[in-house]
Amino acid sequence: MARFPLVLPALALVAGVLGERAGVALAALIVASALGLLHRQRLSSAAIALAAGIVLGALHGHPRSIDHESRIGVYSGNVSGDVRCTPNVCTFPLTLADGTTVRATLRERIAIGERLELGGRLAPFDLPRNPGEIDQRAFEAARGYAGELQVARLVARDGFAPWSVPLVLARLRAAASSYLRKAITEPNASILAGALYGERGTIPHDLHDDFQATGTVHILVTAGLHLGIVAATVLAALRLLRVPRATTSLLAVAIVWAYAAFSGDHLPSIRAATMISVVLLGRAIGARAATGNAIAAAAIVIAVLLTPDIGSTSFLLSLSCVTAIVLFAEHISHGIARTPFVPGPIAEALALTIATQIGVLPLTLATFFTLAPYAVLANALVVPLTGIAMVGGWCVLLAAPIQPLAQGIAPVESQIVGAIVAIVTHVAALPGSRVVITPPPWPAVIADFALVGLAAFLLWHKCPRSAAIAIACGMVCVIFAPRTLPQQSARITMLDVGQGDAILVQSASGRAILIDTGGRLERGLTEDGNSPAEAVGERIVVPTLLRLGVTRLDAIILTHPHGDHAGGLAPILRTLSVGLILDSGQVYGGRAYNDGVSESRRKHVPIVIARCGDRLSLDEIHVAILSPCTLATGGKNDVNENSIVARVDVGRTRLLFMGDAGEPTESRLVAQYADIEADVLKVGHHGSAYASSSAFLSVVDPKFAFISVGRHNLFGHPAKSTLASLSRTNTRVFRTDMCGAIKLEIKTNGFSTALRCSDR
Repeated sequence: MARFPLVLPALALVAGVLGERAGVALAALIVASALGLLHRQRLSSAAIALAAGIVLGALHGHPRSIDHESRIGVYSGNVSGDVRCTPNVCTFPLTLADGTTVRATLRERIAIGERLELGGRLAPFDLPRNPGEIDQRAFEAARGYAGELQVARLVARDGFAPWSVPLVLARLRAAASSYLRKAITEPNASILAGALYGERGTIPHDLHDDFQATGTVHILVTAGLHLGIVAATVLAALRLLRVPRATTSLLAVAIVWAYAAFSGDHLPSIRAATMISVVLLGRAIGARAATGNAIAAAAIVIAVLLTPDIGSTSFLLSLSCVTAIVLFAEHISHGIARTPFVPGPIAEALALTIATQIGVLPLTLATFFTLAPYAVLANALVVPLTGIAMVGGWCVLLAAPIQPLAQGIAPVESQIVGAIVAIVTHVAALPGSRVVITPPPWPAVIADFALVGLAAFLLWHKCPRSAAIAIACGMVCVIFAPRTLPQQSARITMLDVGQGDAILVQSASGRAILIDTGGRLERGLTEDGNSPAEAVGERIVVPTLLRLGVTRLDAIILTHPHGDHAGGLAPILRTLSVGLILDSGQVYGGRAYNDGVSESRRKHVPIVIARCGDRLSLDEIHVAILSPCTLATGGKNDVNENSIVARVDVGRTRLLFMGDAGEPTESRLVAQYADIEADVLKVGHHGSAYASSSAFLSVVDPKFAFISVGRHNLFGHPAKSTLASLSRTNTRVFRTDMCGAIKLEIKTNGFSTALRCSDR
């Protein structure tokens, strides 16, 4: 620490910010006071930094956020940034009169800087609603949004806001995007726009998956890599002009910040600009750039200027990446350079990618659930091409006024970006390139970081082989550490998927059945041309299953093919191992359902048509199909009435899952079965008035009723009459719109609950 005097204060400052945010500011102050009483210079500086971090956290660590939903009203504001439009809607930042910026979505086309009057409801973003889910409110706050304007509708257009630098930059980005799409075909134009200025373009779903599988998805958003390329290009150009070292560094700092502003002032680019500036300023005064002091200084500056960013996954990824490069890249490069026939530039490129993977591996596994075995290979090939593509992209945009020149450059640039796409798709097609992994436990992540720190210490003491063993042991920890501990009970988890159904049933040994797969009604397409029902499966269902430690489903029971129940089928089949699918056997034209059927054929997952009397057993879980016996025809609600109704027995506990079946099916069940009593009822059709009749509930006599329903849904679910009927049977009701995900634990020798949401 004597050689790196800034490291301890930086750690203390960050700890103070995190301690205040976690609500342990008093404990942190006591620690700071104790350190200060020791009268040692280094510990006293740490105490001061810890106290300063607490103050920073209190003053600036909590970004502005809307606390509660408002009533429907009319709000005036201006479109203050980039506008993203699909064939159906436009999404944009709306800055209100009081300076609050919210996200809004309209069906009408609007322009940057336009003043609008919009009707709608101001609401905060969600706190986590499913196990392990990210805090969307904190994530969006880091992007500058205090909330969102829900159910927005255009009331009036009131001209344009006055000139401002952010609006000019946003218009420049829009003009650049428009020109790139005229000069270069898709998806190359979107990839280039993302690399040049962080545009979140529309890239085909399969291609985005390839970037994710190869560990190269970071090139699609302007951040550290891209600003590093900007800095390196400026330094190289000024060096050729023989500009003095200090002047070169200062000019590079100015250009890096200008470029960060042009790219939209997104947090990743601001953070990267800060880190690069610290390194360049150190270079200007003759200090060595790649040292612990440089990293610590950058952390201190970020803590002061970007306090809410401290502790975010993005911040931790950036910091761990840069730290690993500083600690290991030079040593790895020297080791590779000793290998015959490996040129120096290739050795450096490989060293950077290997060091980066050492730093980010545990957090990548914990966040993205993907192990990219070929990440080093893919990045070693793609990162240098990205630098060339960025320089070519600047040339295309700068040559735009001279059309013959621009038309000559654009095809070459398209070929370069096309080469990136070709590398990514070919590497992604290699055997074993897509390894889905459940997040490692935090003790394993901490163990990995500790072993990486030990490796750095060993390298410092000239023990490279021992350092390599320590790094390898850390990787083994995060990749192979046990993901789940033995359970003492079976578990039922009703995921919060909005207006849809997805219920996970797990035995004590971890075997799993999923009853319905989430989704939403299919109206229009998402921005990448996919079904909106499948988007729910990709964004909510699959990540939640992985966080719960599920990589294999022994069975999926698809009660019926509507998009709000079948939306997650295809995404689940693409990601997880599935034993079989129990289906109602109905012919249906919905895209999500048919995508799922196609995917099941491609993955050779059998689809079994379920009929009353069929049974399925997994450990202590026993499933009996009660309906349909034959498919009903001729009614307007046949798809719902033909839902699979399943009774699930776990030990002595009985659960009844109704799909979207209504009163006609309920009457048939009462007449057909002498005993359909259940401890837990999954209420049919999201609590619709056409289900859960009083006669049916009196026979089932449930202790608990679970209702999967979306907040502010357009159907008025759950109906007041349904809630009244459940109240008359003294049933405790739990709703996903109020509780988020609902979790129930069941002991095999009895009935036990772990319901953390009060019934409403």
